[in-house]
Amino acid sequence: MNLTRADDGPSPGLNCGRRNSSSSVGFCRKCAVQTRAFCAALDDAALAQLEQLHTICDLADEENLFTEGDPAAAFFTVLKGALRLSKSLPDGRRQITGFALPGEFIGLAAEQLYVHNADALTDVSLCRFSILDLERIGEEFPKMNSRLLAMTNSSLSLAQDHMLLLGRMNALEKTANFLCGLIDRAAAADQPTDPLALPMCRADIADYLGLTIETVSRTFTRLKVDKIISLPEHNRVRVNDTAALLRLAEG
Repeated sequence: MNLTRADDGPSPGLNCGRRNSSSSVGFCRKCAVQTRAFCAALDDAALAQLEQLHTICDLADEENLFTEGDPAAAFFTVLKGALRLSKSLPDGRRQITGFALPGEFIGLAAEQLYVHNADALTDVSLCRFSILDLERIGEEFPKMNSRLLAMTNSSLSLAQDHMLLLGRMNALEKTANFLCGLIDRAAAADQPTDPLALPMCRADIADYLGLTIETVSRTFTRLKVDKIISLPEHNRVRVNDTAALLRLAEG
């Protein structure tokens, strides 16, 4: 395999900085999320060449990665931190469509334009590849394409579950379902779940669940009063009764 970088840096409009260590030997093999990312299908020899093609992007809290309608020239794997994904509605409002956590990817677009906005919820590090490089790697390694397809299908399943959540569940069920989903994703990413970190604020949760901030706050209080959860900190949740939370999450 003879891969050369398709471009030298972030596309115009992407707020990414090149980190000197991004091309260090063994970077991909030592990556904390490599076993969960799309590149897990690659062997050591392929990973060694993959190192030559990626760039590390560091974003500060609330910094924008890309905006809906920007040319989709790059694909990203989240190394650490969390991002908020949203769409702009015609009346100027924002609808949060999801959150990206470590090991998950963002940036694939069927129409060559990004279909949502991506903003950092915390300090974030991402591994960036150009779409052209990604296509070339996929041609060389079909197993990687298969893994990427499986991850895409998983993302689609999450989106379908979210549609069901918005249309069928009450506020308590929505919040419980949201927390259970975050716990599963944090566990898959080898992130702490006891307590569970909430990188998003109550307003973000409300927007994502189709609720008001007041309703989300009341629901968290209700779960706390019922001793299903406790809140050691405003942005952390400890689940005291997993069975009860799961029953609520299932509607």
